[in-house]
Amino acid sequence: MKAEFKAYGLPEALVYLVGFIKITLALMLLAGIWFKSLVNPAAIGMAGMMLGAIVMHLKIKDNFKQIMPALSLLIIYLAIIWL
Repeated sequence: MKAEFKAYGLPEALVYLVGFIKITLALMLLAGIWFKSLVNPAAIGMAGMMLGAIVMHLKIKDNFKQIMPALSLLIIYLAIIWL
């Protein structure tokens, strides 16, 4: 991930912040099995992260194959929010 962030022109320290946010939101989604009130905020946060990832991929002109994982996850998180 450090190499990706470097390609995006982002500081290395941001890798750790993004990692922390992703892990926190993933744990919130998991905890949502028992605490339903955590699901939507976590899914919204993850959707925002994936949207940011897509924007960064487009910024450096990655091809569709490289954008596809973030796009797929964005669609899944949007489905979670709306269901």
